[in-house]
Amino acid sequence: MRKAAIYTVGRQLNDGEMYIFSLYDLEPAGILIRAYCQSTSSEQTTSPTENELEKAGLDRSSDSLAKLAESYDLVSKGGTVFLESNLAGINPPKVVPRGEGVRQYITATTIGEETLPELLTTALAELCKEKPAGLDAVRWLGQWLLDNNPIQPDVAEPED
Repeated sequence: MRKAAIYTVGRQLNDGEMYIFSLYDLEPAGILIRAYCQSTSSEQTTSPTENELEKAGLDRSSDSLAKLAESYDLVSKGGTVFLESNLAGINPPKVVPRGEGVRQYITATTIGEETLPELLTTALAELCKEKPAGLDAVRWLGQWLLDNNPIQPDVAEPED
């Protein structure tokens, strides 16, 4: 079943193009915002949660939906274009690295004195020495990572 938009408006964004903003009610999850540009056949979507809408002082009235739609513009983060609201309470989009960005992110992640790839290489070398089979290999690796984590999180074991 296809839902009808609860609010639709056309507006120009900071790239100079006209977009059709369609807002869909996803209660209790929030609102889905779809911005479609016909001239470039591109689409941007975002979905502020109920909690974010509440923090921004918005409801599902026409005035609130208009304010919400007007608050969005395009931003570029990590080479990807997102819709971002200027309203307090609406969280900015999270950048999920892709392609070469994933490699850069993993390589730059440090754990104590070493990088994530160095720690994982050591862990996998130790796993090869032990040679557990099947799911035991996954359990062994997980336990090794917990035991040898240089920043040692406080992990509570579940009681059986």
